[in-house]
Amino acid sequence: MIRLRLGMWCVLTLFIGVPTTAIGSEPSDPESAIRLMVRANAEKDLPTLSRLMAHDADIISYGVAGRKYVGWTELEEGMREEFINSQKLEIPINELKVWIKGDLAWYAMELDYIRYVVDGSALKRTVLPMRETGVLERRNGHWQLLSWHESFRSAQFGGSLASPPAASSSPARQ
Repeated sequence: MIRLRLGMWCVLTLFIGVPTTAIGSEPSDPESAIRLMVRANAEKDLPTLSRLMAHDADIISYGVAGRKYVGWTELEEGMREEFINSQKLEIPINELKVWIKGDLAWYAMELDYIRYVVDGSALKRTVLPMRETGVLERRNGHWQLLSWHESFRSAQFGGSLASPPAASSSPARQ
């Protein structure tokens, strides 16, 4: 009995002494919040995603393949389905630019959404080159994603383009 108690205390002390991981910590800036959301998505960590995303009923976000999400509930259902359907996710960020003005931030990001799905007896790997833009707001000191829009970086995944994009002649926003 004494050995059991001693063993339990050792295990408890070990867990108390281990620092929490970054995924459980609060991001101090919008870029950290974005990176944490991408990591949570890859790790299928819905509680962290929920904490970092606004739950306003009227927020609209757009995914690929014509997906439109209104409010947190629709987005949560879509993520649950994706997490169930994919065996594994990897989401390396290739480029991320963040702008901040007061309690608002917006970003442009390029990433590779790599999903592994079971195909018969094999594991099929698909790389989807994505780009994403979004808006965050600092609420009660915490950065939360309000709305986002994602699309494919390549016409190969999103369908053919009628014409190449025209170069912008307007000056860059300051």
